[in-house]
Amino acid sequence: MSDISLVIAIPSTGLVATPFAYSLAGLVGFISSKGLPSRPESSVLLSIDIQESSVIHGNRENLVMRALERGNTHLLFLDHDMSFEPNIIDVMFSRRQPVVVTNYVIRSEEKTFVAVSLNGDRRIETNEKSTGMEPIAYSGFGVSLFDLEVFKKVPQPWFMPLWSPDTKGYTTEDNPAFERIRKEGFPVYLDHDASKLVTGHCGSKAYSWKDKT
Repeated sequence: MSDISLVIAIPSTGLVATPFAYSLAGLVGFISSKGLPSRPESSVLLSIDIQESSVIHGNRENLVMRALERGNTHLLFLDHDMSFEPNIIDVMFSRRQPVVVTNYVIRSEEKTFVAVSLNGDRRIETNEKSTGMEPIAYSGFGVSLFDLEVFKKVPQPWFMPLWSPDTKGYTTEDNPAFERIRKEGFPVYLDHDASKLVTGHCGSKAYSWKDKT
């Protein structure tokens, strides 16, 4: 039996949305009672790690470094403004890929999705007909699963934003991080089925993929 040592890594600015807390409790209960049904050959050792500061990309860097130091095999980023169904973790693990991410709506009234196509020319939508996996350039880290072998092979810094001369501003940390990951030969897969289990991106309201359908 192979062992999975999974750390749920939560980068936080200090405030947690109530739907996130409810979702996290459900996910922990799911793993505790069922393990990973899609990976019956594996036992699961679960832990939670939180890094709190106003510098989110620094929080992510520290969480991954600690996971590597502890010898974890997998890391699940959960942002504290996300809500999701408990079995989302099993769907993502069932893909058996080093990088599996979800798609969700950006917190805006335009209801734009966060995932971007592999050639970078469009945003990808998740709708009722979407299913399976799709290779992409990047998505958000809101609910994202990594085999930690990825970060052993991708040089640091992993999450450093870039300066954009065109906009005269900094990028978010997701686009450059996934570009570094892909450069080292790891495809980034968007899981549409897991994305449908993301129930909200919580702000002044919960933004859902269903808003686009």
